[in-house]
Amino acid sequence: MKTLKFTLGLIASLTLGACTASDPGSTQPAEPESALTLRALPVAGESLKPVVTNTLKGYLVTSEAEGLIWVSPQGQQISQFTDHIAQADWRFLPGSDNLIAIAAIDQNTSELHLLTLDIATGEFYLKASVPSDIADRETLCLSRQDDTLHLFSSDARGLMSHYLLNTGQNWQLTPIRKMMVGPDLSSCAVTDESNTLLIAEEGTGIWHYSGDAEGENARTLDYFSSGPELESVAALTDGRYFAVATDQPLIYERGQRNRQWPLAAERELKSVSAAVAGDTLYLGAFDEASGELLAATLNNTAPATSTNNKVYTLSADVQTTPVNRYGDAADDPAIWVNRLNPSASLVLGTDKKYGLNVYSLTGEQLQSLPTGRVNNVDVRYQIDTPAGKQDIAVASNRSSQTLSVYYISATGEVTHAAELPTTLSDVYGLCNGVIDGRLHTFINDTDGRYQQYAFTFSGDGPAAELVSEFTLPSQPEGCVVDDARQVLYMGEEAAGIWQKALSQPLSAPRLIATVGADVEADIEGMGIYTLEDERYLVASSQGNSRFTVYALDDGNRLLGTFRVGINGARQIDGVSETDGLEVTSTALGPQFPDGLMVVQDGRNVMPTAPQNFKLISGSKLAEFIRQKR
Repeated sequence: MKTLKFTLGLIASLTLGACTASDPGSTQPAEPESALTLRALPVAGESLKPVVTNTLKGYLVTSEAEGLIWVSPQGQQISQFTDHIAQADWRFLPGSDNLIAIAAIDQNTSELHLLTLDIATGEFYLKASVPSDIADRETLCLSRQDDTLHLFSSDARGLMSHYLLNTGQNWQLTPIRKMMVGPDLSSCAVTDESNTLLIAEEGTGIWHYSGDAEGENARTLDYFSSGPELESVAALTDGRYFAVATDQPLIYERGQRNRQWPLAAERELKSVSAAVAGDTLYLGAFDEASGELLAATLNNTAPATSTNNKVYTLSADVQTTPVNRYGDAADDPAIWVNRLNPSASLVLGTDKKYGLNVYSLTGEQLQSLPTGRVNNVDVRYQIDTPAGKQDIAVASNRSSQTLSVYYISATGEVTHAAELPTTLSDVYGLCNGVIDGRLHTFINDTDGRYQQYAFTFSGDGPAAELVSEFTLPSQPEGCVVDDARQVLYMGEEAAGIWQKALSQPLSAPRLIATVGADVEADIEGMGIYTLEDERYLVASSQGNSRFTVYALDDGNRLLGTFRVGINGARQIDGVSETDGLEVTSTALGPQFPDGLMVVQDGRNVMPTAPQNFKLISGSKLAEFIRQKR
């Protein structure tokens, strides 16, 4: 076991006790470590937060009596923002090496102050103040996700609010989500690399939540069996964190390895902060017993962590009106191209608790047809009927195990035409194709069966004849037909993507892509995007909330994956756990000159609302493909 070495302070060193480090699962005696030494700084306050770039730039001090104080690495006061600050946290502003964003709670009013500090000049600047509503704020912490700043704050009700911190010309907080985390919380912190929100609960331990805007409201507990009165938790970017309790004279280190750093018996640490620059770890603490702010520098000997490659991120340009009810409701979209006026094209979206919704390209809901638990929907154009050529949408209807058929007029009005029976027991996914000039629908069952129906149209309306049936090994859903090449692509949720040649009806499906690495089950919605005469299959990788792209004309090669993140400028949240999607490369007016991608959002936040669909410019998808091919 390696020994941690500590740097003595420039001011009087205070030896707090011998340090030992041990694996909590080991039965061997812990090896003795060097003495942990801290130095007292000549400034008063309740927390000492090191601010680092490649070196220590100074300390941000919070003081209920004085406010915020910026001090040099040696502890000399440089500047001050006068107030009564109970808690604060900071992050560098995206794109800046000198400006840090600070969020701070006013002890007297529970008001939230948003400030900047120029660490080169020491200038504080108040950007905004946000009053509390009906409950006092109790904890506060910041995080950085991609190039956006996020703020978490819990209140006296035990409600944790998650905000996007907009740092444009006018600073403001945009609500993202709320989580009931419970009372008796003393502190919070976020590990930015893993996006883990840590919450200290007195007498219990450290709760771990997802800090991602699209994260689930699930939690795990880092349990402290001794039941300390945990007062503060501090996180490093790499996932390590430190905690202190006033009733236990030690500093806990958790994360990559569990350690306890004993202190002198009279110490009562109330707060702890940590930061890393190069091979140096900086700690700041407040000792309630002596009233001193204490600092230390340690050799950063933690094992190196593998840094995850940054996921390519797109953002949505438009979002639709949410469906009417919470729960797993919105599922699969289709795009209807208005040939006379492409800007007036439509998005059809299934609401599997109600029926079929119709949206404009601005996201406005134009129609809602109560036709039952429709699951997947697809569109084909200019189908011959006795009344002339007709655009037609077909959806799988789980209320009646039928094919729901809709006509779409030249102006975009959608009408329900028929319910046609299938012989399946639990209809699920669906897609359309035109084969030899005739509309065909491929519909599957949760047991793996696929059925192919051929449509006819008469004065009595549409009819569908079962023409073939085959089976995938396990549950499928999303599928898409390449009409020109007569190929059907199908997603088997737990396994991958299959291809079937429709020009050879008796041919067996062939597995062309499997889950693994960056592609996680379930494989859900899919569509084909054409760029410069090359075809690309886009599919949702639901398990990791990503989208995967395959070059169909290059041996079905996996190009890569991307996610859909927050569009802060348009106040649109990211996308998670997508079920269905659709893409088109057809120009849809000046807003979408390179077509459109529409995806279902499984967790609609900013603020929390029922599920909806997100619209992403095809130009963004095209740029991703050009970079990856």
